[in-house]
Amino acid sequence: MKNSIWVIFILLLLPFVVSSEGVADKQVSSSVYLFHLYYDNGQLFADRDVEFKYDIISEIFVPEILNTQFPYKGEVVNLKGEIAETFQFDPRKGNPKFLKGAISVKAPYLPDGQKVVFYNNQGDALLTIFVSESSFCNDDGVCNADVGEDSKTCPNDCKTTTPVPTVSTEPTAGGGNGLIKYLIYFVIGLGIAGGFWWWKKRKTGFPPTEIISPLPTITEKL
Repeated sequence: MKNSIWVIFILLLLPFVVSSEGVADKQVSSSVYLFHLYYDNGQLFADRDVEFKYDIISEIFVPEILNTQFPYKGEVVNLKGEIAETFQFDPRKGNPKFLKGAISVKAPYLPDGQKVVFYNNQGDALLTIFVSESSFCNDDGVCNADVGEDSKTCPNDCKTTTPVPTVSTEPTAGGGNGLIKYLIYFVIGLGIAGGFWWWKKRKTGFPPTEIISPLPTITEKL
């Protein structure tokens, strides 16, 4: 019976435990910019041997593992002129002998991206590549669902309404409504477990009751 009570009690409390942990709803970009650049003794240029300056690849952006103490930096700017994402990269890939050649750099994709600015390790802007032609979120204040704008891909245009929390005016006791709720569910769990145990015992039969014979009476002879 004890095992049944604990199993039912845990099942009843499991949804509340999960909800109290509060899983963060973090939007992770499932696409990246792949820039085709050319490194020349500390300078960056768009690779002239490639038709397009960048491509869009369907994958989750993973920050580059750096093997240098002085990495280069990139900023992804949206159509509102805000720096929405930053990233770091090493054009030499940890090879100090690499002085010139074609390189590829990945950056997190923005549905409302305007441009990506690349900086050297001194903070000087070296190159700017515009990416607005691959953006479907235009930040015009109108939620255009027909082009893929929604509250996750285009939060500036598709704003979600935050519900106003209701304030309970009922008095709380014993630690608040949350504690009372848990106690109620605990009592309900005990009742269900007790009913299940009684039904199981009734089905299998209760143990026979031991019959105690009465003591013989002694008749006193006169």
